Amino acid sequence: MVAWTDAPPQERALGTLQYHWSRWGSWKPSDWTLEFAVLSGGVVVGTQGIGGHDFAVLREVHTGSWLGLRYQGQGIGTQMRAAVLHLAFEGLGARHAVSSAFEDNAASLGVSRKLGYRDDGIEWHQVRGRPALTRRLRLTRADWQAAQTVPVQIHGLQPCLPQFGL
Repeated sequence: MVAWTDAPPQERALGTLQYHWSRWGSWKPSDWTLEFAVLSGGVVVGTQGIGGHDFAVLREVHTGSWLGLRYQGQGIGTQMRAAVLHLAFEGLGARHAVSSAFEDNAASLGVSRKLGYRDDGIEWHQVRGRPALTRRLRLTRADWQAAQTVPVQIHGLQPCLPQFGL
């Protein structure tokens, strides 16, 4: 919803660092967002986030991502989302995952549908002074299990569970 790509490179770099620092600094077991860097060939090509509000009770996560344009269409977006969904459902015991994408972002919507998400409504936002429509998507544990195709492993999560409210 933030037009961060409009900023000059130095401002964009600082804003990226500040965003990640703010996520770490505001972490609470009842309200958390975990952002991952996505690497391909040793180069950062994107980010993948997962978060939960009152997760211990609601068992619902939200996901969000960014993938550099030149890295799209190679399956990386599917792999990075599959990784955090595995963390959510297998590692943390989530019941649902929600996401959204702008209506004109066919690639993101395609990744969601490939991974088993179903439509869950729309929302209007203001971006660059204009209305922008997003499609909400929801994934249940059962639909995730049925659509799993990317192998994922989790190591060392157990000692971290209290930080997720578990």
